[in-house]
Parts: sequence; structure tokens; C-alpha cells
Amino acid sequence: MKTTVRFAPSPTGYLHIGGARTAIFNWLIAQKTGGSFLLRIEDTDLERSTEESVKQIQSSLNWLGIYWDNDPYFQSSKKERHVDIVEQLLESGHAYRCFCSKEELEEKKGTAIREKRNLFYDKTCRHLIQEQIDKKLSQNSPYVVRFKTPDGITSYNDLIHGQTNVRNDTIEDFIILRSDRTPIYQIAVVVDDHDMGVNLIMRGDDHISNTPKQIMIYNSLNWEIPRFAHIPLILGSDKVRLSKRHGAASIKEFQKQGILPDSLFNYLCLLGWSPGDDSEILNKTEILQKFAIEKINNRPAVFDYKKLLWMNSKYFSELPQQQIDRLAKEWLFKNNIELIDTENTPFNFLIKLQQQRATTVNDFLQSLWLFFKDPEKYDEKGIKKHFSKKGSDNLLNALLEEYLHQDDLYFQNIENLESDLRALAEKIGVSAAKIIHPLRLALTGKMASPGIFEIISILGKEKVIRRIKNAINYILVQNWGENSEA
Repeated sequence: MKTTVRFAPSPTGYLHIGGARTAIFNWLIAQKTGGSFLLRIEDTDLERSTEESVKQIQSSLNWLGIYWDNDPYFQSSKKERHVDIVEQLLESGHAYRCFCSKEELEEKKGTAIREKRNLFYDKTCRHLIQEQIDKKLSQNSPYVVRFKTPDGITSYNDLIHGQTNVRNDTIEDFIILRSDRTPIYQIAVVVDDHDMGVNLIMRGDDHISNTPKQIMIYNSLNWEIPRFAHIPLILGSDKVRLSKRHGAASIKEFQKQGILPDSLFNYLCLLGWSPGDDSEILNKTEILQKFAIEKINNRPAVFDYKKLLWMNSKYFSELPQQQIDRLAKEWLFKNNIELIDTENTPFNFLIKLQQQRATTVNDFLQSLWLFFKDPEKYDEKGIKKHFSKKGSDNLLNALLEEYLHQDDLYFQNIENLESDLRALAEKIGVSAAKIIHPLRLALTGKMASPGIFEIISILGKEKVIRRIKNAINYILVQNWGENSEA
């Protein structure tokens, strides 16, 4: 069955990852069934809706590789159609005008609270006779339009949560048209979905409470009711709905952090959906083959940022060399560094090493400074562990003496670099690690890096000697040398 689905964001901010996952699931179903994926911009909140948000939502979807069929559908342009349908419901007796003022409604609410009743509207205006209505209209009394909630039970089969039954007496006569003649969400979304030919509504389960109301409207208009599937929410590690306070929450923020679109797409699919096996790294083709609504979990998914970073590192390590070279060249240009031939150079060696280690694009690009800048500061834990110990300068001095007598070619031979350092360690009676750790800190400023001998070969003699000397001077200035009291 060809499925027509829609993604209907409100353009009041950036695309949230929860919304992005909903868009992905809808897109997958449309692709899998040869159907249509439509984009509807629900911009009826004119005060908060912005053109910038519309562009951000569209660009975020495209960045994830999601494209929609036909032009975007803007809800605000269909206001007259929504109002016409409200008028039909008034004529058919499925809705009525409510003339109660805000003050009267507050008074009714207060009475209900005192009498410990539910706070539903008491249907006063539902029982007005035509003469009373005509009089109110002739006096230009403001009114809203309420839908007449029918008796009985509203039932539907949620494709994720299963058979769902809702007693209609738990739903009040809800408003479908405001007093300023603007339609309420409940009526607008039904009319739009019908007019767009949507036959599957897949959305977050925060919309579950809206579904019986919308089914009632479909029934009152004798329109075919679409299928419904409500996707559980995404939670933070504290099991609370994911938000900005948990860190990045919008697609734009993940872009800025250097997350790759394919890895984010892959990860979001696994939040609440399972391919049915232990597979985790899946490209779009594999996901399409395995995706099914029946495999979507009916419980909330917990967002694990560490898992996303792990997945992103896997994707980044597999990027084509051409794409990695382009990233590096763009970085060189952005930082006003003279373009380096990335073929057969130490810099190219660094690029390849860091690609296998990087977690994000930002990590990778930041790591390229290793080639151009001497450390401006050293890792604090590294200082305490490797520089502040008495005699740490002697270890670096011993290595410096060895390196000063070598030519440039010597620094390109990784095997000799390693064997000679180990021989030096044995000669002065320490483990190789006692030299390697402070050396790594001296050359990179960090406690972790690619292999130290690869780093030496990348930097070359001049940079290695200068950075070792800088570290020795730092140790002496801090009075941590052999003759200090530390």
C-alpha cells in the first residue's frame, strides 16, 4: 500500500532531534512503500513563527538527506478553508457557538474546583435555542466555536501502542475556532491531512490526547480516517524529556559540533526502533530494507551522547580520502595557513592518523594544529604526573642529546625512533614509558595522541627539538628540575 505521510513542524525555532526522528521515520515509510513524504509548515502562530525557522527546518532536513515531495504546504494559507469547514460543522449540528465570556468561564472553573468536579466546560451554550443565538449574534456578542463531543467511546488501532479506547465523556466540548475567527489546531490539522491525502499520521506520542478529538471530527465530516502511529518520546539520561539543558537538542547544534549527517541519521533511527538483530552501523539502504513500524518500541528511548560520538567516529573513519582532504584544505584556508600539498607529506600523514582517532569533524580539524603550533599550555593532569616529578627534566635532556646529533632523515624512520628510545631508557635505567609520557606532553601538550613515534616523524627534527627545549625550560621555571626541593 502506497503511504502518504507528512511531517508538520511549527517554525518557531530550530528542528529538535525528536522532530527530526519523526521526519526520518515518516520519510522511511514513504520510501519503503513508494508513497509520498509531504512537508507541512504549521505557521498559524504568527507571533512566534519566523522565516528563519522555516529555512532552518528545511536545511536541517536536507542535511540529513531528507527531501519532500511537492512544495511545502503552509498551514496559514489555508485559514479560509479551515473556517469553511467549521461553518459546515455548525450547519450540521456537530459544533455550536459559545458566547461565555472569560469572566464567566473563570467563575464556572472556580465553582467546579469548590465542588471538586472536573474543570470541563459545562456546555451552557450547547443548549441555547436558536432565538437566543440569533439575539447574541444581533448584539455582536463575541463567541468561540466548540465541537460537540458525542457520547460513547472513540476507538482506534495505534500501530505502535495497539488498540486504544477512549471514553468520550473524558473529553470536553473543545474549541475549534477562536473568537477572532482563527482556527484551532484540532480542526486545522484534520482539514489539512484530509486535503493533502495523508493516510498515515506518524507523530510523537505527546499527540495521543489529540487523536480521539481528531477522529471525532473525521467522523462528523464523513471523511476517511487515516491510520495513526504515535512514537514514544526521546528522554535524557535523567529520564526526563530531552531538552536544551541536556546539551545539544537541535540538528543545527549537532552540525556545529561536527556530527556527520549519516551517523546522526543512523543513531536517531535506533532511538526507539530495532532492526531485529544486533546491527548498529547501518547505511540508509540497509535501514530502508529493515525498517517497519511494527519494530518501533512503545516505550521512550534514552538519548546516549557517548553512543552517538562512538557511532560518529566510526562514520568519520570511513570518510573517503577526497572528502578528508577537502576538509583539511578548507581548514587551512579558513586559518590563513599557506596551502600545503596534502600528497606524500608529513601533514598528510597526520591527516590520516587523526581521521582514525577523531570523534567529530571539529575534533579532527582542531587536531591539525598539532602540526603548526607548539603547545601553548600543557594538560594539568599531565603536568602533575610527568613534569612536576623531581628529575623529569633529565629524562627529556637525555633524549634531547640523542636527537641533536641526528639528521633530518633519521626522524622519518619510525622503527629506528622506537628502538633507539627504548635503548636509551634501558641505558639510563628507566622504563620506556618514563620517557614516552613526558615526551608526548612536551610535543603535543596532551596526555593522549597518536603513536608518539608517528608524531615525531610528522613534526620533524626542528619542531621536535624546539618543543622538547620548551618543555625543559617550563620545568626549570617551575623549579621542578633535578636540584629543586620538589
